[in-house]
Amino acid sequence: MKRQLLFSGLAVMAGLTLGSIALPGTTAEAKIHYTTTPKSFRGTWVNFSKDDINGTMYRYRSTAKITKYVYNYKYVVNGRTISKVNWSGKKKSHFYNHSDLSVKKGKNGRWRISQYGMKNNIFNTTYKRVKHNGKQALVSLDHYGDGTPLNLYYYKK
Repeated sequence: MKRQLLFSGLAVMAGLTLGSIALPGTTAEAKIHYTTTPKSFRGTWVNFSKDDINGTMYRYRSTAKITKYVYNYKYVVNGRTISKVNWSGKKKSHFYNHSDLSVKKGKNGRWRISQYGMKNNIFNTTYKRVKHNGKQALVSLDHYGDGTPLNLYYYKK
């Protein structure tokens, strides 16, 4: 009799253990989706420019470092960092259950690289890989606030 109770108790415990493992959604988390950048955009891309404003020379440098999972942008004027962003395709955003990075393919080879969920962020950029002055380049296809086109060419460093 004791032997029967022992075996039945073990069978019940084993059944409960296996049953809890087999139930969907009880122990497994949802698979995390990583956002990746296009292979042709990966690397370090730099744009240099200068402008004489009222007798003062300003030197501008924009750098976009793009890896498989990270978009890093930095804007420097006269050696002083003005702004920078670092979006990860692996790290979850503070605001959403998604990565910081959003990459969407558009028309004519254009790609929108932006911060996930932030449609009006000034760092959201549309890029296209082109040939400019005989070199491979990334062109950012943006515009000024009045709609005037602003195409900045970034060359591989």
